[in-house]
Amino acid sequence: MISRLTARLLLILSLITILVMTAFVVIRFDAAASLMQRSLDERSHAVAERVANSVRPTIWNVYKKAYERSYTVELASAILDSEMKSSFVQGIKVFGNFGHLYMGRIKIDGQIVNYDRSLHSQLWLGGHNRLRLPIKAGEVTIGNVEIIYSDKDFAENLYQNLIVEITQVAIVSLMFVGSLYLLLRFSLVAPVQSLEVAEQALGAINEAVFIIDIAGRITDTNPAYSKITQYSKSELCGFVPIIHACDDPTIDFKTLISDEYMTDGHWSGEVVGQKKEGTTFPGWLGLNRVKRKDSVVTYVGVLTDITEKKEAQDKLHKLAYFDALTNIPNRHYFLARIDEQLELAKREQYKLGLLYLDLDNFKWANDQYGHELGDQLLISVAEQLKQRLRESDVLYRIGGDEFTVIIPNYHKESNLVRLATALIEQASNEYVIEGKSINLGASVGISTYPKDSDNSKDLIIQADTAMYQAKEAGRGQVHFFSSELDMQRQEHQRIEARLRDAIGQNSLQLYYQPKVTFSNGQMSCNSAEALMRWIENDRVVFMPDQFIPIAEQTDLICDLGYWVINTACEQMAFWAKAGRGHLKVAINLSPRQLRDEKLYDFLLAKITLFNIDPQMLELEITEYAVIENIEQSIRTLDKLKTLGVSIAMDDFGTGYSSLSYLKQLPIDVLKIDRSFIQKLPGDLDDVAIVTAIFSMAKALNLAVVAEGVENQEQLDFLMLQRCDIAQGYFFSPPLNHAGFTDWLGNVESWNNNVEQ
Repeated sequence: MISRLTARLLLILSLITILVMTAFVVIRFDAAASLMQRSLDERSHAVAERVANSVRPTIWNVYKKAYERSYTVELASAILDSEMKSSFVQGIKVFGNFGHLYMGRIKIDGQIVNYDRSLHSQLWLGGHNRLRLPIKAGEVTIGNVEIIYSDKDFAENLYQNLIVEITQVAIVSLMFVGSLYLLLRFSLVAPVQSLEVAEQALGAINEAVFIIDIAGRITDTNPAYSKITQYSKSELCGFVPIIHACDDPTIDFKTLISDEYMTDGHWSGEVVGQKKEGTTFPGWLGLNRVKRKDSVVTYVGVLTDITEKKEAQDKLHKLAYFDALTNIPNRHYFLARIDEQLELAKREQYKLGLLYLDLDNFKWANDQYGHELGDQLLISVAEQLKQRLRESDVLYRIGGDEFTVIIPNYHKESNLVRLATALIEQASNEYVIEGKSINLGASVGISTYPKDSDNSKDLIIQADTAMYQAKEAGRGQVHFFSSELDMQRQEHQRIEARLRDAIGQNSLQLYYQPKVTFSNGQMSCNSAEALMRWIENDRVVFMPDQFIPIAEQTDLICDLGYWVINTACEQMAFWAKAGRGHLKVAINLSPRQLRDEKLYDFLLAKITLFNIDPQMLELEITEYAVIENIEQSIRTLDKLKTLGVSIAMDDFGTGYSSLSYLKQLPIDVLKIDRSFIQKLPGDLDDVAIVTAIFSMAKALNLAVVAEGVENQEQLDFLMLQRCDIAQGYFFSPPLNHAGFTDWLGNVESWNNNVEQ
């Protein structure tokens, strides 16, 4: 009887055990499947969002038919390749606004290749999960991202869980069969064995699994929980997990299991967990509420350490938002931050300033010493600039040698000026890179909210405009934006555009101003200076002092310089055929053209093409152009001298006028600036300066040209100084080639009359 009752009891207990384990399998499997499926969905959507965010600027450029140098296809491709390294992602396609394929990647036999519609379309459609996400710019859809991903890991994990759970049921079932055979002997052993099996199953899971009661205290955990948190299992019994929501530390674990968050019986999201020693780690937590038949409520939690995943996300974020060279925030980051700061300024009703800084002379240093040294120079400059900023200020590199700083809640404009001046001083420090000493500088433009504009786009344009005005004012300057500056900037842009057209439409002409010598009462002219005139409809529309400074801000000045050389050589060839091959023509070289590596080859080609006697060609340079880099200038001028041309120092006396460099330069002529000639002979200071220049030129065996001669008194004084050549309106204004030829004829007739 006892054996029969024991057998029945064992049978009932075995059935209960099987039911409980089956229910546990169903609940656990359902929870794991739901959690894994949500993770799969969220992960795939996150990948699509990251790709969409990364390629949005590139697609937007295509959509707007614009070009932004900071956002290239290479950057977008780097993002795609980074995502494709995951075993989860099998393919990524980016479509343009009209559905055309912009770029794509797909895995073929584990190798990442560019997507080819003709080769891979069937493979794309078969056997993979797909997700398509629109790329939006505001409310406008400018493209789409489509990914295919593998649920292999999902299926394998789910399959492993199912195997574990089925194993548990199978073991219990075997225990039940065995219990029939060993009815009494094993009546108490079977439950213990089933618990051990359950514990082993939980121990095989890498995620931290824990069970908590209604009060939030832990009642049981698997070994993975101890491994992640570094608490022992005995310490965890009755312990409330130290976990809070990642976006709000006030939302602790007890809050997460409250009805407010567990309205549908489960909750999942990113959290921050704390280890025993106090350090924290990012995690993903899934919670499920389980209510037993006796109405006792427990919770099952699954916690995953996502530190590696967050590190990978941080790397992608840094790639997208930080400059790879200087390691400071880039243009993309700047555009996002200025919008945020501007909205905050509007909400909190305070002022905001934007500093736009551009380095002076960086392009010259980069061209002179190479891009590798230029990169090192930019790194050093960025470090120097950051030292002058407050901890709350951020320096952004928005491209090339341009930097910006956003200054929220400033009190006075003088504060912005002080900071901008400090940045200029810092940028002007001497930099020693690879043994080379380099001196730069900086110009800063400032725009402010709400004074100048209430939107970020205009603020950036206005600060950029003010910066260019600072450069035009002599560099190393600080300028605030003003409407007058904007109008002037637009006028300069208009002149620049018209000048480009004028070069191609032959609206420019060369005029020639005679250079005169006197000997034995006779006036002769054997040389002239070539000067540009911009003529349309038979009238001068712009004088050189109006368009040359604008051209000097761009490479357009080089185009003008080469046009002058070509036109002057062509005219010299024409005069040579007409029997006036003795005429020397002086051509002005701009500082930028003097640094141009193409200058020597171009001059040689034109001298050869027009069969010009190089001794009849004179190149005029300014002190400013030479002193900018004296060593390079000497090398360039020495090379030009090998052609046989002569070199003249123009506007002498207005710059450094130092013998220490003058004696090093391979020059033949000094041209005294007109500012020293105008008040002769009445101004004693000018008399002393001009006399000193003649003495210095004689000591250095240099010829002297006095420009700006306008009256007989000036000429008489210069002749007493034995001036070699004089030039000015007293003799003739600049003339076109026909007028200059007529003037030469009149001079020859006058000389003949004097002789008779």
